[in-house]
Amino acid sequence: SSSISLIGVMRMMDGGEMDDKIIAVAANDMSFNHINDIDELPAHWIKELRSFFENYKVLENKTVVVEEFQNKKVAMEVIKQSILDYKAKFNK
Repeated sequence: SSSISLIGVMRMMDGGEMDDKIIAVAANDMSFNHINDIDELPAHWIKELRSFFENYKVLENKTVVVEEFQNKKVAMEVIKQSILDYKAKFNK
């Protein structure tokens, strides 16, 4: 099994709903395991991620709006909030 390092989050709207995408790098990937936060990712990778997610649902006639890429700290808050939301919904 491979471990990962959280580096950021892409905030986006998918069909009018928030759909954050957590961004991480594989700890055993020598090409990226030195990256600790989203601002260390090469600019062209950010452009490629944005382009992919803005266009991947075009054939379904769905609208996806990529808002901003946020750092590791924001990504951790998104994950913590997701855990709280899950518990509130399913652990009643």
